Amino acid sequence: MKISQIEMFLHASQTGSISEAARKLGKSRTTVSAALSALEDDLGVKLLTRTGNRILLTDIGETVATDCKRLTQIANEIQTKCQQHIDGVESAIRIARDDALPEHLWRELIKQLKKTFPKTSLSVYVAPPPELEDLVEQNIVDVAYGLLPANHRLPRLHHVDLGQIRMMSVAHKDHPLSQLRKVHSADLERYTEIALAYIDDESLKPVEPKSTNYIALAFYEYLRNSVVDGTGWSNVPDILIKDRLRDGSVKVIKHNRAMSWQPYGEIVENESRRGAVVQWLSDQLEDYLLDNSGYNT
Repeated sequence: MKISQIEMFLHASQTGSISEAARKLGKSRTTVSAALSALEDDLGVKLLTRTGNRILLTDIGETVATDCKRLTQIANEIQTKCQQHIDGVESAIRIARDDALPEHLWRELIKQLKKTFPKTSLSVYVAPPPELEDLVEQNIVDVAYGLLPANHRLPRLHHVDLGQIRMMSVAHKDHPLSQLRKVHSADLERYTEIALAYIDDESLKPVEPKSTNYIALAFYEYLRNSVVDGTGWSNVPDILIKDRLRDGSVKVIKHNRAMSWQPYGEIVENESRRGAVVQWLSDQLEDYLLDNSGYNT
């Protein structure tokens, strides 16, 4: 029993004609007729009843038709996955990312990724930047995207710098820090800081808070929302807060280190082969950062 015979059987059963099936398949009537007879001989049953130029499914033909459709689908999937492997396209990809870039961007990227690589299965996990390296190093994910650490803690990992993100220390326009003409480090320590939280091997920790009075939250979106609500001041990616800066509801704190640039990029294992899906996604993120980081403004 060959897949090609199964396909001919399905075309013949759907058209009700060997001649029509042969035309659609681009084969001769003799070839299709011989393949159907060979399939019936292999299975030991009659799948089709021939009446003149018309054919009908027998009872057993009706019974196995659905299974034959499923079999051809599985065969096509196997061929596609093998071709993907030959072409360097991952059949499945596990991604970790932080939320330094807008959520709507990731929704659009995932939609476009599935259109470009429809047979690639995708899993995405969101985590704070300090957790990304460990996720890759422990082989929990294949690749991670986020703000890159200043120092490579794990030498086996490879960082690909895709662009720069401007980080801004901000507060609500009515916050006391926004009223000061010049903000000193002592002023930052005086008020509640909304810091980023992450989990290491020991516990849940804040990322280098400048104030001993802090609230640590796991995602930049939460930090931004807390600033908008007036709960405290925070250091967040400007891409996430620019709309609030434009309407004046949030202000950049007038501190000499209120703004800084931080690299954003891809984290993979040194020995891993960067497939077509990872390369495509990295290219899209790099283009977005070039267009939206505000580096040249």
